[in-house]
This record gives sequence, C-alpha cells and structure tokens, in this order.
Amino acid sequence: MAKKKQPTSGVAPASKGQLVAILVVFCVAVAALWGTILGLGLQPQLGLDLRGGTSVTLEPAPGQVIDDEILDQTVAVIRERVDAIGVAEPDVARQAETVLVQLPGVADQEQAIEIVGRTAVLQFRQVLEFIPPEDPDYGEVAPPCDELVPRVQREGPPPADEEVILCEAPPRGADGELPPEETWAQYRLGPVRVEGERVDDASAVIDQLGARGWEVSLQLDSQGAREFAQVTGELACEPQGSPLRRLAIVLDGIVESAPEMNPNVICGTGITGGNATITVGGAEQAARDLALVLRTGALPIQLEVATTSTVSPTLGEASLTAGLQAGLLGLILVALYLIALYRGIGVAAIIELAMFGVIVYGAIIVLGELIGFTLTLAGIAGIIVSIGIAADSSIIYRERYRDEIAAGRTIRTAADVAFRKAWRTNLTGNTVSFLAALVLYVLAVGPVRGFAFTLGMSTLIDTLLFGTFTRSMFGLIARNPKLARSPLVGLHAAVISPTLARDEAPAEPEPAGRQ
Repeated sequence: MAKKKQPTSGVAPASKGQLVAILVVFCVAVAALWGTILGLGLQPQLGLDLRGGTSVTLEPAPGQVIDDEILDQTVAVIRERVDAIGVAEPDVARQAETVLVQLPGVADQEQAIEIVGRTAVLQFRQVLEFIPPEDPDYGEVAPPCDELVPRVQREGPPPADEEVILCEAPPRGADGELPPEETWAQYRLGPVRVEGERVDDASAVIDQLGARGWEVSLQLDSQGAREFAQVTGELACEPQGSPLRRLAIVLDGIVESAPEMNPNVICGTGITGGNATITVGGAEQAARDLALVLRTGALPIQLEVATTSTVSPTLGEASLTAGLQAGLLGLILVALYLIALYRGIGVAAIIELAMFGVIVYGAIIVLGELIGFTLTLAGIAGIIVSIGIAADSSIIYRERYRDEIAAGRTIRTAADVAFRKAWRTNLTGNTVSFLAALVLYVLAVGPVRGFAFTLGMSTLIDTLLFGTFTRSMFGLIARNPKLARSPLVGLHAAVISPTLARDEAPAEPEPAGRQ
C-alpha cells in the first residue's frame, strides 16, 4: 500500500549551508545600509511635533466658489512656495475644505503666514487719476484707505474689466512698518491691461544706482511681453506730467507702485523685451518674499487664517524623548517576557527584535533622504505598535516548535516544520496588517498617514526578517548539538515540558480478551 504523502507549505527545508548563506547575506545587507548612513552622515527627518516649528490652517474666504480642483490647485501653489522658502520636510495637505500647512523649523510665524497665504494676484492697470490724501475729492467717490484696504483684503482683488479706485502702499519706515492707512494716496485705475499670470519669472534685485533700494524684476512670457509693449507704447503718447502716462502695478488689490513712462520710451513702440520692475524700497526680505509669491503663481482663491500654532524646539525634543522612552520600555517588557517564557531561544527572539529595530530605524533615515519621509509622533506610535507584530512573529514560531516537539519530532525536524507552519500564519497576519495600513494611509490625512506609513513599512520589514534572519538563526541553533541539548537554550522536550514524556506516552495495550 502506497504511503500517503504529507501536504507541504511550499517552503522546502534548508540545509545548514543554505541557512548560513542566508544569514551572511542578510547581515551584509544590513551592514551596507548602515555603512551608507554613517558614511554620508544621514539623519532622520523630524516632523513639526518633534522638531518644533509653525502650523497654519487656512480656509477659503466666504462667498467664493470652491471645488476639489480649485483646492488641489491651491495646495500645489502653497507647496511650491513652501519648497522655495527652503523649509525642510514641510507638510501641506487638504483637510476637507481647509489647507493644513506644517513648517518644521520655522519660528517666524508671521512671515510663514504671509508667504503661504498671500493671494498674489498681480495686475497692470493704466492710471486715470491720482488722488492724494489732502485732495478734497479724497474719500468722496470711494471710502478712505483705512476702510478701503481692509475691504479689498477681505473680498479679494477687484474685477479685471472694471475701473476701480485703489490705494497705494507708501514706502516702509526704518522699522519696516507701513504708515497708517489714512495717509495712503488713492488711484482711479482703468481695466487690467496685463495679467499677472503672464509673469514667467521674478527675482529680487537691488537698484544699481542705489536710489530706490530693492526691487522685484519681472520677466513676462511672449504674450505678456506683447501686451506690455502695447500698453507702455500707448502711455508714452500721453503728455508729459499727465497721470495717464503712469502704469499702476497692483498686487492683491494694493497699488505697489505707479511709475511714469520714461521720456525715452517711444510712442507707439513702448517697452519691449517683456521686462518690468516693482519698486519695494530698502527691505531686502520684502523683495525676496514678493518675488517668491509672484514666481510661484497666484492662489486661485482668497484664503483666511483659521488657526495657527507654534511648537518650540524644546517641546519637540521633549516629545521625541518621550516617544523613544515609550518604545524602549516596551522593548524591555517584551524582552523580559520572552526570556521568562522561552529561556535561550527567548534571547534569540530578543536579538531578532533588536535587528528589527535597527532595520526600521535605518529605513526611516534612508526614506527621509530619498522621498522626504518625515518622522512624527504618530509615526513613532506606528513603530511601537509594530514591535508587538514583530514579537508576535517570534512567539508564533516558538509555539509552533513546541507543538512539533510535543508531537514527537526531533529538534531539527521540529524547527523546520514549525517554520513552514509559522510562515503561513505570519504571512497571513502580516498581509492583513499591511492592507489595513495601506487603506488607512490612502483614506487618512495629516499625522494619521504617518502612523499608517510606519506601520505598513514595519510590517513588510517583519515579514522579510522572519523569512531570513529569524529562520536562519533558529534553524542553526536547532542544528547545533550542544545548543540543542542545553537546558538553558530550551529546545529539548524535557525542558519545554517536564511532564511531556508522561503525557505523550502511548497507552499500554489491554490484556487479551478484555473488552
């Protein structure tokens, strides 16, 4: 009668040489990983809650038409601005109809809000009339500037196809502050002649003659250059000294400057080449910030600051320390449990956990360098949870081993069979955990995604570790006669269960004839 073939799990038993080769390759790979990290001096990228910085929540101003496409464009513009500032590992994300901007390492909250939330709608309009504060008509046809400026900032830039009255921002004082708005002059302006979206590039430069201080130099695209040449050519035909010779540069509903056409500009020809200049004054940082928002483009909607918060570096460091202490305490408790339960093979499980931690930390550093992954408190929580997953993998293997020893197998055979059975269980459980982390990452926003990312990454690392390092270490221990017989290692049946021989002994046959 043919012997029935036992079902297999698809994982063939490995020889001692194969286990040694797997272990060596694994250790070399880990050494190469950390050699690269130490050689390049790489460090993990820390998030706002661990490093300190500024967090800003922006919401659309009332009365605007908002949809998903507009919000996605808004996030893209803000992200480009933040990247241009040079903030290390910023986080810009949508949360329903709001935009959360986290800027690690940024202590100047006001500057951050000004740059990320500025609408930056640029317009070139012809001046029709200049109204200084002392003019009798000032405040008659339009509200005075101390009322008009807040309204324009609240409601957004004026329509492009209408005549408007706007205020001119005067030069800043020595302290960098603007004079009171009731002292600002007003302009009556014609419709927009050149849109700000025609700006190809913008850069902060200093006036070569030193008279005007810092300026923002604009480079227009081909269509913008043609429109700019046409309007400046028309203005150059107006009489000298007439307000009609002036071209107002309007940013977010405020007249930044209104220069008069130089007498050298030819009537009908205008300024060619697509170059324009906005005079900022003596403030270098103001010129650089303005050039940045113009270069990255205008926001498609008007935004208001909903909430702001600042995390100090000291608080961030304390949060990091607390997270690391929690992880270390968890490792110590798990290690004590494993030693008490499994003796020497429990120590081997601790080595497996230590290797797990080394690989996870190295992966966080490398991913921070390659894809900009930022470690946050939520990410640390995901790593701490994954410690339980890694410990569970080791426990499953050892419990399967105990079952095989109880079934009467030899130590070596029990180790091989236990791995095959534990591998199936580990793969199933880790697949479920990884899919859960993946779904959470896709559907969640903000810090929750950091938790999901580290949990999913750690689950993949645990699967790899179990199939290589854990398998090789346990298999080699089981193939060593001295270690296999040692009571301290805990592989022998009598050590695992002193009553095993009695409990598993076959029952004596009953005397013949007894029913």
